[in-house]
Amino acid sequence: MLFQIGILRIADFKMDLIAQLFNPDRLIREVAGWALHQINPELYIANVRRLGEGIRKELDDLIIHERRMTVFERVRFFQKISMFDTIPGVTLSYLADIGEEVRLKPYETLSLDEKSNNNFYVIATGMVDLLLKGEKLAGYGHGQFIGEMLASPNFINTNLLKAQTDVVLLRISKDQFYELLSDNVKLADKIIEFIA
Repeated sequence: MLFQIGILRIADFKMDLIAQLFNPDRLIREVAGWALHQINPELYIANVRRLGEGIRKELDDLIIHERRMTVFERVRFFQKISMFDTIPGVTLSYLADIGEEVRLKPYETLSLDEKSNNNFYVIATGMVDLLLKGEKLAGYGHGQFIGEMLASPNFINTNLLKAQTDVVLLRISKDQFYELLSDNVKLADKIIEFIA
């Protein structure tokens, strides 16, 4: 509803949006800030100052400077991936909460070696190549999941992701992901179906 208020720029709800800036739930706070900024940027700036420097900077980075994806944008992104097509948005919000954004410029690399990596990755934008000992094994693009694909024990910088374009990855801790699966049977079933 907050997102629709922002899309439609319904000024009647600006006081409600201001109140939601103080909501402890990050998703609600971000969407309320975004919607308020859509309706009245000056009112957003005047009220976000009251949140304290840390939260204000975080919201400004998301809303004004668009340096990262909001939690809501992550949920909407996950909803467009076929693997998650029947998973409720509230469950995907938990997945979005544990995802961290990683940005790579063209030709930058990211190590996937066992000793330094305990994460899964989902490609939000861009294209990457998976390299094994410098040789390209596969290419991955928008919406693809990069997980437990490493077949043999490896050493430092044996397995690399190499960006072909500007890339935004969502990094998800394996430990947090497995914990989320243990609490969400429908999500676990969907993951097993996808892997099988």
